Amino acid sequence: MALLNPNLAQTNHYQHVNWSAAPDNRQVSISISADSLYRLLKNHQLHVEDLTCLDAESSARVRKMLLDLVR
Repeated sequence: MALLNPNLAQTNHYQHVNWSAAPDNRQVSISISADSLYRLLKNHQLHVEDLTCLDAESSARVRKMLLDLVR
């Protein structure tokens, strides 16, 4: 939907986040679709060494993805 009369005086200001100085920069918890995870692993944009599965079902699915990728 196009804005017919945008308010050009309205601006957004974003602050840079210094992740390395954050109090706990070691881990974040996220949820990602299996398709996206497969694509990232396949394209070497994410490495399995960087992942930790939080349950047995997820671990089994990731293991199957990795086996599919090496075939």
